[in-house]
Amino acid sequence: MAEKTGKEGTIPGRRLLGQVLVDGEFITPVDLARALEEQKRTNVMLGEALVRMGVIDPVDLKAALSVQGELGTIQDAIRVAAGVRMLLGEMLLTAKRITPVQLAAALDEQRRSGDRIGEILARRGWITHAELDAALAFQRHQDGTDSSSERLRLGEILVATGQITRVQLDAALLKSRTVPRKIGDLLVEAGDLRPEQVERGLRIQKKLVTASLVAALSLASVASAQDVHRAVAAPSAARIEVSARVQARATLRVLWQQARIAITDADILRGYVDVRSASRIEVRNNSLQGFMLVFEGAGGPFREVYVRGLGREVQLGAGGGFAPMPYTLDPIVMELSYRFTLDKEIRAGVYDWPLTLSSRAI
Repeated sequence: MAEKTGKEGTIPGRRLLGQVLVDGEFITPVDLARALEEQKRTNVMLGEALVRMGVIDPVDLKAALSVQGELGTIQDAIRVAAGVRMLLGEMLLTAKRITPVQLAAALDEQRRSGDRIGEILARRGWITHAELDAALAFQRHQDGTDSSSERLRLGEILVATGQITRVQLDAALLKSRTVPRKIGDLLVEAGDLRPEQVERGLRIQKKLVTASLVAALSLASVASAQDVHRAVAAPSAARIEVSARVQARATLRVLWQQARIAITDADILRGYVDVRSASRIEVRNNSLQGFMLVFEGAGGPFREVYVRGLGREVQLGAGGGFAPMPYTLDPIVMELSYRFTLDKEIRAGVYDWPLTLSSRAI
């Protein structure tokens, strides 16, 4: 079910509130699913449903709502970066874009080769070059070397959540010009905040930074390489200009595809059905930036699907989605398996295969 429109709803250029809350680990995916059911039953706003259920504190909800409108584009998601600068590997772990095992392997190769960790991760196909550019741009904004939004600064979060007033923040900022102290310390010294409120504000800031990072990487993973480079204004943009002289192409050939999917009463009771080795495909691609596998939902009886066989598990919605893949010199042959999470209204029977596959060069 989609989130309701309204102050916290879905408008063009705005990331879904539920996604922001899950990305920042304010709530779990299970919490979100329960809240969406509650929203459907009571016709209240998603945030109100979450607060009623005791899943989220109103202060945390206000904080997420204050930044939600800043996460609709790669540029905006990167621009709000704040907080303590993270190392690239730490950033990608925080965003759950790589695993600890992958990071350890990349660090081991870095010690042997001296190559940069980001290039190693991209070379191994664990992240795309577009995601790498977005992560490095996010890091630069955390450093303050690029102009950034003030939205995720601690003081702005405290104002947005009603912990302090704008007048109190302005007074602390003015004092910080002559007294080299952290804003939180100055607000505590002035009697405007308690130390535990500062600690809570810092925890909220960390969650919002994580949500912004995940948004930037998610948007980068499905955008064209040119769009990402324009968004981050990375020095490597010249590389794209050169490679653009060769027309990028990715062609997909279906070697075998299961035509139908059988759903039993046992599958319905379990809530999902697994289909192993359902697709076998070959992709040829000449773009150094990699390519996208495009899955299009054909109105099948499922709410979401997990695709396996791509080197990582990819989650798609009922309408389908994208899976970024790295460049390889030779054609790639992939055998894909699926787990379909079934719609509650589904009945046992045999259905046409609910997904179509295509490819697109990045």
